[in-house]
Amino acid sequence: MEKFDYIKKRYNEMSSNRGTWEDHWQEILDYVMPRKADIVTKRISGDKRTEVLFDSTAITANNLLAASLQGTLTSPSRQWFYLKIRNQEINADREVQLYLEDSAKRMYDVFNQTNFNTEVHELYLDLCSIGTGCLFVEEGNRGFEEDSIHFQALHISEFYIHENISGYIDTLYRKYKLTARQAVQEFGEDNVGPKILECASMKPDKKFNFIHAVEPREDYERVFGESDTKLPFHSCHVCEEEKMVVRTGGYNEFPYLVPRWSKATGEIYGRSPSYNALPDIKTLNKAVEIGLKAWSKAIDPPLLVQDDGVIGRVRMTPGGITVIRNDAAVKPFQSGANMQVTTFKEAELKTAIRQAYYSDQLQLQQGPQMTATEVQVRYELMQRLLGPTLGRFQSEFLNPLIERVFGIMNRNNALVDPPEILRGQNLEVEYVGPLARSQRMEEAVAVERLYQLAMQLAQADPSIMDILNHDEAVRSRAELLGVPKSVLRGRDEVDELRETRMQEQMMQQQMMMQQQQAEIAAKQSSALKDAADPGAQQVLEQVASQVEDELAVEE
Repeated sequence: MEKFDYIKKRYNEMSSNRGTWEDHWQEILDYVMPRKADIVTKRISGDKRTEVLFDSTAITANNLLAASLQGTLTSPSRQWFYLKIRNQEINADREVQLYLEDSAKRMYDVFNQTNFNTEVHELYLDLCSIGTGCLFVEEGNRGFEEDSIHFQALHISEFYIHENISGYIDTLYRKYKLTARQAVQEFGEDNVGPKILECASMKPDKKFNFIHAVEPREDYERVFGESDTKLPFHSCHVCEEEKMVVRTGGYNEFPYLVPRWSKATGEIYGRSPSYNALPDIKTLNKAVEIGLKAWSKAIDPPLLVQDDGVIGRVRMTPGGITVIRNDAAVKPFQSGANMQVTTFKEAELKTAIRQAYYSDQLQLQQGPQMTATEVQVRYELMQRLLGPTLGRFQSEFLNPLIERVFGIMNRNNALVDPPEILRGQNLEVEYVGPLARSQRMEEAVAVERLYQLAMQLAQADPSIMDILNHDEAVRSRAELLGVPKSVLRGRDEVDELRETRMQEQMMQQQMMMQQQQAEIAAKQSSALKDAADPGAQQVLEQVASQVEDELAVEE
């Protein structure tokens, strides 16, 4: 009971502190992502969500921003990260390179074989709309081969967060619902209360409220003493209706990944482009509503009818006949509204909204009219615009994600055994997506320009090429291009190959010398046979002198 009271009390405090955000989130989601607009306004499943909307510009722009970020940062069609070691000497080891490459490939396969790409898209949508997203990363409970890793994007209404002294999220309380049947399946009959057990047999679809608390183990032990787990993060599930703990445990890594678009000083929850665009979004929605009313009046205007000018009533149905006393008895009302002003203002507002969501910069599809250089320029522009956000996203989401997935796979023997040299070494992540490569493309361009300059100068002085390390230049360029490590030979392998080639060349030279010596010996033998001829003595002396000269040249 003590643990339940502690978790319930802290949950209430975190919920109260978050209350100032909820009205703002509700307003943003009403206009930007209405299918998730369940913060303050609670709707039943399947209820209409767009009855107050007259324009979808913000919805489309938010979807484009989320899809563009997913395609450039965590693309499902191309491996977007590699693993490496901070120690460059160890990182250059061939065995280490192959191990890291194989591990990264296995992790990437897990991302594509699970529901990661589906759930991370929801995370991107939340991040772009309200500025805070959450992804729960949990390993399966039926063995890694059968049930590997589950990913779940949480709705903003479900979770409450706290930061540590360094500004990173390390505490999260999540409120969720399970039916009685699901609760028994999840926690077991021995761990749930009598109310759930009764409903599991009588009303299996009745829902119960649960709270999942994850916090650093030292925070838990500060209140309750020694924890039942030695893992860095303590986990506890409680049922509100039963007022009891249903499960305790722990995690090696923080399982909830909570990235934020940007964060104001003193605030915990993030802010997004929607915060800046909201005034324009609301104005555009109202302008379109007014414009639709004006258009309807212009198309089907109200009528002005003279007193006693109409016999009977005015029939507005198609084919209807209205009897009037004179031609001017009925005429449309001319409001004098200027439709062009409304259309022009709407265009301005739509442009401003698209700019707030970087729509113009994010449309990077390469077409016949766009060169590779232009595409690169667009990526560089995107990097400058989103640089601060991408840095925060990398530290708060991508790095913890890779660490979490690597840890789960390593504990389940889903990775090959690492080389002995890697013991005690910390892994680092290198991102090689399109946007990440654009950040380093200037370095690649600098290498190419240097080689062009050196080749021009070598026409006057060939020795200038000696200043360049061709091996390292090729390796550096390959790394910048994202070429797999297995494509390049290791340094030791290259040295061995070159040594073998040099030995083969020396052997060929020796064989040629032996062949030449054999030919010379044959000439000497022929000359000795002819020496018996008195007239050949002079010829013999000439041949001997020639042989001596040739041997001297070879030496």
